[in-house]
Amino acid sequence: MRHYRYTTMLHPYGEKGGEVGIDDAMLYGYWEHADGSEGGGLWFYQLPDGRLELDDFDGDFALPRPVVNALSAHGIVMGEEFF
Repeated sequence: MRHYRYTTMLHPYGEKGGEVGIDDAMLYGYWEHADGSEGGGLWFYQLPDGRLELDDFDGDFALPRPVVNALSAHGIVMGEEFF
């Protein structure tokens, strides 16, 4: 069983609820909907310069725009397919 330590916490919906957690060491994270309900998982690659790149996600057909914006604002690299 894997144990994750979410070292990065983002709040894409502000005070409304929902969050994004990232375990930088395990290259894994999760995201929640604005109401705090389960969203899904996030998988990352670590680039040679140390930044994280979003590789894949699950939970919904598309990541909600606030989640994409929060990841991007935090410096996570994302391909066009996530926008």
